[in-house]
This record gives sequence, structure tokens and C-alpha cells, in this order.
Amino acid sequence: MCYEEFEYKDKKEMVDRLVGRRITEWSKDHLKLDDGSIITIEMTDYDCCAMAYGEFKDVKLEAVITDIRFNKPALNYYGGEETSTTQEVVFIHNQNKIAQADLYADNGNGDYYYSVCAFKIKGIYYAPLYSRDGE
Repeated sequence: MCYEEFEYKDKKEMVDRLVGRRITEWSKDHLKLDDGSIITIEMTDYDCCAMAYGEFKDVKLEAVITDIRFNKPALNYYGGEETSTTQEVVFIHNQNKIAQADLYADNGNGDYYYSVCAFKIKGIYYAPLYSRDGE
């Protein structure tokens, strides 16, 4: 393990924390909410040459978050045995998409390693995506 050990909160806890908040500012690296909270996507663990990351896109400002949908992780194969897992996380206002987070975690050289990607909000980590979740 390359980082300190994290205790992750689950998806439901993340949704409960964010419902009713408005997105007031954004970049591909973060969302800022009306209560001052900053949401980032971070690689929280990895081994050797594996990596994990994510970015926000298609954000509509001033919309209130009413739900967050975690699409099923997809396992992607790259020549040989190397794999990665990707996942779309969609922030919803009523039935409309107001933001999307694209997450990526791979298993490194030859698929021998692992990585973990998670949302960070005020020092708490939520809803990790593990590089083998797509299996």
C-alpha cells in the first residue's frame, strides 16, 4: 500500500450528505457546493505502476442535487491481460443530469497490481472504485 489506510463511507452516505446542496463552482478537478464543501476525486491507494483518477464534466451551476446515480463499473481489456475499470457517476436534479464524474482505476503493468479511486469531501472518502470492480 502506498498511502495511509482509509476508511471509506458507502455510496448511500455520500448521497445523503450531498442531496439538497447546490453546485456553485467547478473545474474538471473539483465541484464546490453552496456550503463551501469541495468534492475531489483522488487515487487513495495503488501498488507499483497502477493508477486511478477521475474528472468532472458537463456541470450545470446553481442546480440542486436531488440524487446521485452510480452506473455499473465496466471492465476494459487492453491487448493481452491488462485491464482497467471505469465508472460514470451522474449527479441529478429531478430527472436531469447536472454533472458527471468519470472514474478510472487500472491494474498496472501486466494486470498484476491494483488501484483505488474515491470521492473526497471534507476529509472523508466515499464510494471507492477498485481496479477490479468491473469483473
